[in-house]
Amino acid sequence: MGRAVRRQLVPWLGLLAGMALVHRHLFHGLLIAGRDAFRIFIPDSAFLLEALRAGELPLWNPYLRLGQPFAATLYSQVFYPPRLLSVVLAGPELGLTLQHLFHVALAAAGTFLLLRHLHASRPASLLGAAAFALSAPFAALSAQQNVASAAAWTGFLLLASRRAALRPTVRHTASVALVAGLAFLAGSPETFLWQSLLVLAVALTARRRVRAAVASGAGIVWGFTLGALVALPALEFALHSSRSTGRLDTLAWSLSWPQLLSVAWPFAELPRSRYWEGTDQFFILTLFLGTLTCALALAGLGRSRRALPFSLGALGFTTLALGSHFPPAALLLRLPPFHLFRYPVKYLVGAAFCVAVLAALGLDGLARRARRGGTSPAPRRVAVVVATVFAALLLGPPLARLPFFRSGVEAGLPWVVLALGAGALAFVLPSSGPGRSLRVRRALAGVALVELAVFHLLQGGTGGAPLEALRRPSRIAAAIPPGYAGRVSVDLSGDELDEVNATVDAASAPLPGEGGSYIALSRDALVPNRFVEERLRVFEGYGAPEPLRIEPLYESGARAAFDLAGVGYYVRRGPPPFEDLVPVLSLPGLPTLYRSDTALPRAFVVHAARVADDEEAQAAFVDPAQPLRHTALLSEGEPLEGPGCEGSAARVTGAGLSWVEVALEACGPGYLLLSDSYFPGWEATLDEAPLPVRRANSVMRAVPVPTGAHTVRFDYRPLSFRLGVLPSALALGAIALALLPRKREGRPPSGVPPLA
Repeated sequence: MGRAVRRQLVPWLGLLAGMALVHRHLFHGLLIAGRDAFRIFIPDSAFLLEALRAGELPLWNPYLRLGQPFAATLYSQVFYPPRLLSVVLAGPELGLTLQHLFHVALAAAGTFLLLRHLHASRPASLLGAAAFALSAPFAALSAQQNVASAAAWTGFLLLASRRAALRPTVRHTASVALVAGLAFLAGSPETFLWQSLLVLAVALTARRRVRAAVASGAGIVWGFTLGALVALPALEFALHSSRSTGRLDTLAWSLSWPQLLSVAWPFAELPRSRYWEGTDQFFILTLFLGTLTCALALAGLGRSRRALPFSLGALGFTTLALGSHFPPAALLLRLPPFHLFRYPVKYLVGAAFCVAVLAALGLDGLARRARRGGTSPAPRRVAVVVATVFAALLLGPPLARLPFFRSGVEAGLPWVVLALGAGALAFVLPSSGPGRSLRVRRALAGVALVELAVFHLLQGGTGGAPLEALRRPSRIAAAIPPGYAGRVSVDLSGDELDEVNATVDAASAPLPGEGGSYIALSRDALVPNRFVEERLRVFEGYGAPEPLRIEPLYESGARAAFDLAGVGYYVRRGPPPFEDLVPVLSLPGLPTLYRSDTALPRAFVVHAARVADDEEAQAAFVDPAQPLRHTALLSEGEPLEGPGCEGSAARVTGAGLSWVEVALEACGPGYLLLSDSYFPGWEATLDEAPLPVRRANSVMRAVPVPTGAHTVRFDYRPLSFRLGVLPSALALGAIALALLPRKREGRPPSGVPPLA
């Protein structure tokens, strides 16, 4: 192997070694399963695989709440190629881990190649790639797969944008569009937003011409159009979800000032506030990027064309991440388009990328200064560094105990002092003469990488669980009769699980009464949303926007609401919510399964109906007298006087993920009610003839039916998806045409001699 080949391979082998260190828990048979990984992304992957096997488009999820859109929830990543491939090839549990490892490699490669394009040295580029892709925050994002997936494309997106800015051609713009489209389909719109801002900044500083910005901006718009098939349904869902009411705090989980300090000062955020009850955010659990990495980033700040966009990005995205803790940021985040997103700390991912790039540029800048200085490593310089380190260790603790610091600042003081001291020695120790600049680069990069490695070794890794534990079927679900068509209520919000959710590493927290971990027992206990893997239709749900008007019903705890929703089984830790429930299964360490005998069927017929507003319908839904068993309250439609006849019957004879078929026998004119949520896009037929779908009882679907035996079929065919498919297909076709290889003019075909 030649020397040049070895030089090419060393950075990539180093990044692979770093990946093995950061994700060393995989060598112990533990898959990624922390936090939302097992509560959202693994169940979503199982549902996606179920839809693919059934030959249905995964547009509607019938298992969550009263049913709600699935593809319109952007983080479901329904049409994101790496997600589809990983789920199909490896299954929901292993696929999630493989998907994250792919994106770690993608993030590292993209950052490395971008830095090389910016003329950074190999050691500096290696440091920048590791500082982003192998950082503690990126590892923590393994449980937030959509954010990690989208952010992983940043390096390649900026590389394509810079090339388009330097040479604005359709081909280069199409390259921006392709990467931007993949980043958008990854399902983190706020990540796509900060990436777009950074793309424009990089394009403008590359050429400082409007044409350069237009080329990159057109690529971003083109890429967004590629994702129209999910963007339009997502917009529709946003307008018909609880988030459109403004009840959600868009500034929740803003980065606190102690947590900002912990980016460069380990443990500075400790002790944290309680989960959801204090000023700290819990979306990214570990924020430390490296003391020396941040110091090098400060050295890389500047107004040069290379550094300026990343300097502005680091400052701007950090300001946004502070959210409610910085009034100007709080004001900006309430304005379009930022007001569409919650959890401001997500913008810190963009700041982390900018810091990684600046650290690489700063390392090269210090190395150039060392070359210009040309001084030999004087013992006096080494002595000054050592004396400064000892002085800081002696004098630092009183300053670290100042009242505006948390106790963790003092705990992290030795780390900060030693890291900066090691970096200073790496700068002054290399001997003078030819090659000093390269030796300084290697020494500083080595110290910074060692610091990152040591931190990963000390923090113990992210949450995980063995594959067999994640796939362990639920014993509670097994006790429910096969083919059960009703709903289940799962409420595990007791004090025990609140405490578990409050822990930093939920994988180590046992469920009471059994030695297994919370994650390993989550499917067994039907923890939301793992009931999706058991194909149980559940009244409650976790994550994802809630369809309008549904959340107050299950939060009311009213028996009438649960009966009307068709809840025939309850999963509770502790006593049953209603005294007449019958215990079915009780196992050590798991919740108890109870049965109800008062639930309405999924489909039933009423012969009285009138038009009522939502307030009246919501009150009737929780009324102990349960008037909605016999009367439908319509948002619009033809009323029925009633009381009508008795003896009508309805039965669900078939159901898929996005369709339901009901056979009914009506003794007179009435309304067929289905206890599934009403949502735009649902169509109905009566004996194959079109039928209007009405919203009844605030949240349910209803259709008018005549006397006699009939078959009613409901199908979910959202117009928003159909409208989005066309521009997505056109955008993809245009990208393919623009990127097709072209023969160079003047080059003769292979084997044909040129003309004389």
